[in-house]
Amino acid sequence: SRSLLLNPEGWIGENWEDRGYDIISFFPVFNPPDCSNCGQGTGDLEVDYQDTSIDFWNIVDTLSPVAIVTFSRGYIDNSWELEWKYYNLTTWSNDFTPPYLPTPNPPESDVPINYIRYSSLPLDTIVAAIDSSGLGLTAYIDYTDGAGGYLSEFKGYHGVWYKAEMDSLNIPCYLAGHVHVGGLIDWETAHEAAKITLREVIKIVDDYRELPGDINDDGVVSIMDLLLIVFHLLETNEMTDEQLQIADLNFDQTITIMDVLLLSDIIMGM
Repeated sequence: SRSLLLNPEGWIGENWEDRGYDIISFFPVFNPPDCSNCGQGTGDLEVDYQDTSIDFWNIVDTLSPVAIVTFSRGYIDNSWELEWKYYNLTTWSNDFTPPYLPTPNPPESDVPINYIRYSSLPLDTIVAAIDSSGLGLTAYIDYTDGAGGYLSEFKGYHGVWYKAEMDSLNIPCYLAGHVHVGGLIDWETAHEAAKITLREVIKIVDDYRELPGDINDDGVVSIMDLLLIVFHLLETNEMTDEQLQIADLNFDQTITIMDVLLLSDIIMGM
């Protein structure tokens, strides 16, 4: 955080690790910080739908981030859980303060109820990096339905929603997704795992194309690009090495239905 109240030792995110990007974090404060039933908290992104949404849009409007990683507490274990998909729900769990549900509900009015948006974080490489770090965490990708139907999914959905909006305007926001942090992970370990995650994200931002998904290099992302992937998967068309690189939207070194879903999300957001 850049707040001296929250970070009295000073902000270290400017040109973080000389990688060319500022890392800025926002989070609520809980008293005591090491809590089980922590309540709503105070400050930015409180455990409250209205506060989180207002704060989120103010933050992205001010900063225009090129990548968004949201975090929240997950299971009470040592897991580093990467969420794959997020729903435009109406069936959220209640928060602490009236109104207990999002307003509006569902949050996004321009797509159907239960519309799914997907993480664009490099999930596989993050898992591999955490696994090889020696931190003793259980890193995995959650491919099941959604990210919990509470503030975690709400925040995660906001991140991938914002990315889709920026894609439609051809404004760089290359990656977005959510991480559930196990509740038994100590601060130092979580700090190191977060840094590993950010390094993997930055690698992809460095490599990302100005127009992600423009496989046929015609200056727009359209159904024609989607068909190239589909025909490739059906083995009726071969793509060049450059096209394969552009089509690999989740950066897992292979072209699968996941890339089709991510490209569909980009096109639908336009």
